[in-house]
Amino acid sequence: MGSEQILSKIRSSAKGGVIGGLILGLMPLIISILIIATGNFEGNLILIIIFAVMALGGFFLAAYNMRIMSDPTKSSALKKYPEMLKLADELCANTLYKDNVVMFSERVIANAIDIRQISFTDEVFLIYVYIHKTNGVTDSKLLKLETARNTIGLPVFRMKDPEINNLINLVLSRCKYARVGYNNDSFAYLKQMKELWKQDQARKKMYIN
Repeated sequence: MGSEQILSKIRSSAKGGVIGGLILGLMPLIISILIIATGNFEGNLILIIIFAVMALGGFFLAAYNMRIMSDPTKSSALKKYPEMLKLADELCANTLYKDNVVMFSERVIANAIDIRQISFTDEVFLIYVYIHKTNGVTDSKLLKLETARNTIGLPVFRMKDPEINNLINLVLSRCKYARVGYNNDSFAYLKQMKELWKQDQARKKMYIN
């Protein structure tokens, strides 16, 4: 189900964090030991302290990600968006459409490649094309869906403009509160809709309590 896909991706990301943390921890630790072994301890005390702090930070990162690997439900993503697993299961059990970019059910939409980028369709408020360039060369192109809780980035780098327009229209057909645009008015609308959503969530919590 969808929840297992999300937990698997969180574990995979955490595994990368463990490896990165160990590298970040071991490298400065080894350098510090070599400095001490050469007898240059006093002359390099500040450098050794810096390396020691870096090593502690690396080992802390590794330990944190080991904890996430053992229990992905403790990840920051799920703490921020606790409904994510339930949404993913609903989406996969009731999929109406899926291609190599986007998938949706009656109430849920997500990135088809990374289902962690997921939202209720009625919480999608703004759609726009985001282009990133390095030295004047486009290296990333996303169709961004700004939602009440997160941002969904649909990869459209290899798509031509007509295909992107078709994708935008497809998303609009499912997301009744979404607008298209990248300007001050669009972001003012996004801000307004997020505030209304927060107020609605607060009312629901008061009703439940």
